[in-house]
Amino acid sequence: MLCATDLLNRSDRAVSRADAIARELGAQLLLLHVVDTTGSALDTRRRDARARSILNAQARKLARSGNGAHVSVRAGRPQQIIADVAIKWDADLIVLGPYRRRFGDSFRGTTAERVIRIADRPVLVVNRDSSDPYAQVLLAADRSRMSIGITHVTKELGLLEGARASVVHALQHTRGATPYRAGLSESEVGMYQQSLRELASDEIEALLKSAGLNSAGVAVFPQENSPFRAIEQVASRIGSDLVVVGTSRFPMFKRVFIGSVSNEVLRGIEHDVLVISPAAARRAHRNAWITRRRRLLDEGHQRVEGTHRARRA
Repeated sequence: MLCATDLLNRSDRAVSRADAIARELGAQLLLLHVVDTTGSALDTRRRDARARSILNAQARKLARSGNGAHVSVRAGRPQQIIADVAIKWDADLIVLGPYRRRFGDSFRGTTAERVIRIADRPVLVVNRDSSDPYAQVLLAADRSRMSIGITHVTKELGLLEGARASVVHALQHTRGATPYRAGLSESEVGMYQQSLRELASDEIEALLKSAGLNSAGVAVFPQENSPFRAIEQVASRIGSDLVVVGTSRFPMFKRVFIGSVSNEVLRGIEHDVLVISPAAARRAHRNAWITRRRRLLDEGHQRVEGTHRARRA
């Protein structure tokens, strides 16, 4: 577990959340601060010494609560350093503090998105003060296998443990004029839209079942809106404390020509946000498949051994 902090008070919530998740998973925690190198070499050394003092104090405080943490202070470009350390540390999760608005983020992406592009690790952006286990987790899903991987990652990190999971799916194209051009009445258009909602719900429930979730216990919200508005509305309605979204394989293209959902979510909502790249989703999906395969093989071997023992008896 890697938690990058800028040492401001607002980042304390990220440290608390990272510590809580690390303790739950039995994971090692690394606290990282990237020193600003603008200014003289003396200023940089002073910032480095101050950062080490603060991080060591935080690590001692965490140790008293039972877990503790390693400490690292580096100098350079924040997103590059965070990603490089995450790869070297082999972090399963990168935890960041609340989003800070910067000029150009809508084009280049937020720090979280840029870290994901380099490190290909899930990133949790902590916007809220609470470090209690998440109670309402909202998964933003489409009808692709990416949704299975997103669910696997969230489960592997223990973030669905004891939480009520919900799924939101944006039905952007059900309000189009095509049914009217086809000469359908208003009631027929309504039936058409309802059939699309039901089809989307059925397909998403099948994907969730493939991801190992009990679809009977998962609320699915097909929303006739843009993806960001759909996520925002459902998260607010059900009181989500965590929203999970995936990134695109082509994030720069999406931002410039279409609009990145993860970018909008990171910049526009106040819930905690877990962002998962396609590569991380594929790894989690593959790991889950391997685990399931091994379990089936073990069960098969146990049945064969049981049969042999019964015959010998």
